[in-house]
Amino acid sequence: MPRYFFNVMNDVKTQDFDGIELADLEAARGEALKDIEEILESHFVSIGGDWTKWSIEICDIDGLLLLVVPFR
Repeated sequence: MPRYFFNVMNDVKTQDFDGIELADLEAARGEALKDIEEILESHFVSIGGDWTKWSIEICDIDGLLLLVVPFR
């Protein structure tokens, strides 16, 4: 299975150095959506409601950007 890396982007980039093995890009997209939900639940009060600059970049093992999933 391919390994996908999930970099959280806002004003700075929080890089995922470990990644996770998933079946395909659609499964990686689902994982990113779960990550977004968890971040929103745990940090909503401290960060506030402006998530317009936030996204998760999904990259492959070579660092190639495959998909950007915005926070909504």
